[in-house]
This record gives sequence, C-alpha cells and structure tokens, in this order.
Amino acid sequence: GKAMRLTEHEEVKLRPLVHTGRGFYVTVIVLLLLFGAFLYTWVTQLTTGLVVTGLRDWGLPLTGSPWGFYISNFIWFVGIAHGGIAISAAIRLLRLEKYRPIARMAELLTLVSLMMAGLSIIIDLGRPDRVFNIILYWPERVGQSPLTWDVTVIILYFVFSATYLFLTMRDDLQRCQERFLGRRLFYLPFLIGYSPDEKPKVERIAWWLAISLILLLVLLSGGVIPWLFGPLAAQAGWFGAIQGPYFLTAALASAMAGVIFLAALLRRVFHWEQIIPSDLFRGLGTVLAVLVLGYLWLLLHEHLTARYAAPAAESQVSASLLTGRFAPLFWLMFSGLAIPVLYLSAQAIYRRVFSLGWTVVASIVILLSLWLKRFLIVVSSLLFPRLGLYPPGDYAPTWVEWLLVIGTIATAALLYIGFMKIYPITELKEVEQ
Repeated sequence: GKAMRLTEHEEVKLRPLVHTGRGFYVTVIVLLLLFGAFLYTWVTQLTTGLVVTGLRDWGLPLTGSPWGFYISNFIWFVGIAHGGIAISAAIRLLRLEKYRPIARMAELLTLVSLMMAGLSIIIDLGRPDRVFNIILYWPERVGQSPLTWDVTVIILYFVFSATYLFLTMRDDLQRCQERFLGRRLFYLPFLIGYSPDEKPKVERIAWWLAISLILLLVLLSGGVIPWLFGPLAAQAGWFGAIQGPYFLTAALASAMAGVIFLAALLRRVFHWEQIIPSDLFRGLGTVLAVLVLGYLWLLLHEHLTARYAAPAAESQVSASLLTGRFAPLFWLMFSGLAIPVLYLSAQAIYRRVFSLGWTVVASIVILLSLWLKRFLIVVSSLLFPRLGLYPPGDYAPTWVEWLLVIGTIATAALLYIGFMKIYPITELKEVEQ
C-alpha cells in the first residue's frame, strides 16, 4: 500500500527521520571514531588489567583511590537518569502542556544514561563476568549490601522507564509504521495489540505509572546511591544524613541542564522554533537556578559541619577541598555552579535579560561542574583513610580512564542519534497552548 500522508505539523516533527545532512554524517563519523577508541582502550584494560589505570587500593608502598573516574561517571549518569524521567513525569502529572515537546527527549535521556551508568560499573569491575555474581548471590546479599539494592533499583528503573516511554509512543509509532512502510519492523514489535481507541487507557496507565512507579523509583534511586556513601562512618567526607537530598538535588539539576542542552540543540538543527519556543527555556532555566541554589546551600552546610568541631579526618578532607590539593578543582567547580546560577536567577526575574544562547551555555557549564563534583566527592575522601594505618594517597587518571569515560559519552550520543533516526523524539500531536 501507499504511505499515508501526515499533517504539515507532524511532518515537521519527523524531520530527524527523513532529513540527513552533512552535519549528521560528520557527527556520526566522529562519534564512531571515539567509540572505536573506546573499544580498543577497553580491550587493553581487559587484557592487561586495572594496573593500566590510576586506581590503587590502600596499602604500602602504593596508596591511592580504589574508585576514580569510572565511579564518578557512574554517579553522574545515574543522576541524569533520575531527573530525566522526573521531568517527563512532572510534565504529565502537572499537565504542563507547554513543556510537552521535551518530555520524550527527557525520557530517552533517562534510558541512555542508565545504560551508560551500568556500562561504567562493568568497566570499573575490571572483570565484566563478575557482574553475574550480583545476580547469582542476590538472595544472600540483599539484606547485607547497599550495592545489591543499587543494582536492583537501577534494573527496575530501566524496565519501568522503557515501558513508560514506549507505552506513550504507541499512537505515534502506529502513524510512523503507516508513513514509513520500509521501517515497519522497527515499529511492529511495540504495536502488538494496538487499537485506535486505546489512547484514553494508555494515558490513564501512563499517569498511574508516572505517579506510583516512576516518581517512587526516583526517590528510591536518589536514596540508594547516597546509601553507598552516607552510612559509612569509617569513611571521612561521606558519613552523614545530608547525602540523600544532596545527591537528589544534584541529579535533578544535572538532568535539567542536560534537557536544556539537548532541546536547544535539536531546536537549532531541525528548525523547531515553533515547536520548542524560546520562552520554554526561560522556564527550564528558572527551575535549574532553584535546583543549583539548593545544591550550593547543601554544599555550604557540608563544609560548615566538616570544619566546625568535626573529627580530624572530616576536617582533613574538607581542608583538602577548600585550601589543599583539590582546591583548584573545587573552586573551578564552585565557580561553574555559582556564576551560571547568577545569570539564570537574573533571567528568571528580568525577562529582558533572557538569552537562549547564554541559558544553554550556563546549562553546559553546570552539567560539567556537577561531573567534577562527583569526582571530588569520590576521590577526595578515599585518599584519606580514616583508620590512620596508611598515609594519604594520590590518584592521577591515566589515558585509559580518560578515553573510556569520553567513550561512554560518545556511546550515549550514538544511541540517542540512532533512536532519533528511527523513532519520533517528540510527540506528533500538536501541543495545546
């Protein structure tokens, strides 16, 4: 049969599926080269061992950090994943129709980020086959290790997020399989049992899924990662009840910054000025400003507590960040949060100050600064063993770690682009303003 015709509005939204310019090929080639370098580097690590990294356990004569770039990358990606689906769920639950065009972008960001978070853990293990031990010995470890719950929640989070995404896409996929007859195999598996009048039921299921599963898992996931840090009284710099809200605030801020960057990039590449109006970014930037201000407030409390009559080990870690060996990185991170939030706060109060370009720049700087903060949280503490049996250690990531971290980001970009070339990245129906 002939391919069906869609409305002009729907055809505009399907531009990523039908238009492939020179920029697309250049981008994909660069990402594939980075992915190839990633595979080569990972094979090097697998065949040689973690000795090719800068990771070291405590013990003489070598003292260092057993966690480094890989775990920092894991926490960063998990944080983005938390906030991505939270943004989409909030748009649905609060009926924020103006923000509907970015909902699916945030949902896909969650799935891709979760995959890269899992990949970061597998890379950090050194022996990927040992990941199966988590499954084999899950019943024995479920009440003993927060790592077990971490893996459990992330797997559930991925399953529910994927279900949420494709459930809300079914109506669009039906239209796509009629429009793109040659790609029907990509759509039909997700259209089993499809009925044209199922939309009200799907909307109702998606609403309950958002409120009872997605948001619940965001709270659980926002708690499980801090449980790896907060309850460890033997580890200076981590122990404390602040870790829960601390990590969740950073997660939401990371995702908001990521969504702003992606939405602005797609808006520019596909000329979606009418679909994603610039005023939408002002609203997102305002929310991001509130989240970053909250995070800076928690950061103040963290160091105020660590420097005021705290145990010596806690003060030592805080001093290393504020005035010691990590001070340049810490103040770079702080500036990367404080300066952008000044602009975002100003554009929230004074509309004439708003600039889409500067909002995107602020979001990128915040996103990178929060990655650096993850690194500082992980490494600064691990270099100061509280037991006092070993001297403070040192950690310097090698080229292997740099390439593998950059490779995960390139892989995430490839997956995102691949999805956009097959499935619609924004809802086809016209948004009710």
